[in-house]
Amino acid sequence: MPENEIDWPGYLRQFHTATPGSTEALLSRAVSGDHTPYRWLVRAVSAESRRILDLACGNGPVARELYGRWVVGVDNNSVQLSGSPGPKVQADAVHLPFANEAFDVVTCSMGLMVLQPLPEVLAEAARVLRRGGVLAATVPAVRPLRRGDIRTLSGLTTRLRSTPQFPAGGEITGLRDLLRAAGFDVLESQRERYAYTVRSIDDARRLVGALYLPGGSDTRRETAATWLAERAESKEGGLEVAIPVRRITAMRTKLALP
Repeated sequence: MPENEIDWPGYLRQFHTATPGSTEALLSRAVSGDHTPYRWLVRAVSAESRRILDLACGNGPVARELYGRWVVGVDNNSVQLSGSPGPKVQADAVHLPFANEAFDVVTCSMGLMVLQPLPEVLAEAARVLRRGGVLAATVPAVRPLRRGDIRTLSGLTTRLRSTPQFPAGGEITGLRDLLRAAGFDVLESQRERYAYTVRSIDDARRLVGALYLPGGSDTRRETAATWLAERAESKEGGLEVAIPVRRITAMRTKLALP
């Protein structure tokens, strides 16, 4: 299905209501060295930051990584939000119910590619951040990959007959420019390869079940999961599936609009 024909708000609402926590179930098991994408994200949050807003928080994996800190979770899906710890608010990302400069940090784990329209989302994040406050976000990336990763990912997409899709595309292009236009100075942009290990059919189903595949069928998902599980049987320790992630941090430098 062409991306411009997808009812993204409807698809995302249905997806996360039917499978709450599916993204977190996948990414919490994806590792690079000693950390997951969630732990990598919160490493960008300084110890001095006291007021933290977690945008598109889902069931709260970022808040759990920041245990003991004051984190307000925001999500527009009540089913997802019900699993989040601590204070939480159901709201749209372009209409945040908070005062100007209310937070020291805004985090967003794998959410900017689905929050639309992105320029308005970033402007709203800038509004609720104090001057000098930081936006720390992770988004999908196309690299880094190892030699064997492309074969596995190609085989997966062949059986799904689709690549994962997002409203903002596979990897957000022009993100630096969008951030600058919203009043941010980009501090860093880094990439990391995470690996999710498939050892069983349940592992494989967890992976394919977390993918956004508008127009995809359950039959294709099961075919892909079976293929992954069969490949895993022949590999000692299981089959690694690469999940490249980009982390970007930016400081709000312009005054919030009244």
